[in-house]
Order: sequence, then C-alpha cells, then structure tokens
Amino acid sequence: MDWKTNNTDVVVKRVLKEVQENDIILLHDASQSSVNAAFEIIDKLQEQGYVFVTVDELLFD
Repeated sequence: MDWKTNNTDVVVKRVLKEVQENDIILLHDASQSSVNAAFEIIDKLQEQGYVFVTVDELLFD
C-alpha cells in the first residue's frame, strides 16, 4: 500500500517489518517516495542476505 503515502520512510518500515523469505514485494512507481523506498528496501534486504530474482526465475527455475 505504498500508494497511500508520500513518505519514503513509512514505506520502507512497513515492508521491512513484514517481509519474509520468498515474498514478492510490489511497489508502484507513481510517486518518487515509492521509487526511493524501493532502492532503500533492496539495499537493506541485500545486507541481510536476501537475493532478488526476476519473475521468470521465480516461476520457471
């Protein structure tokens, strides 16, 4: 529900609080706050050892 706020920190905190292994995270690029949040979320989750894959890799590998 990133589209409900223009606050990057709120989006990041919501995602990081709920994310679990094998989750799909969907963010919208309609606002700069969501775009900024996506970059921050990726960085923080990679630091924790998460690996990101494409949808094709997820579904067909």
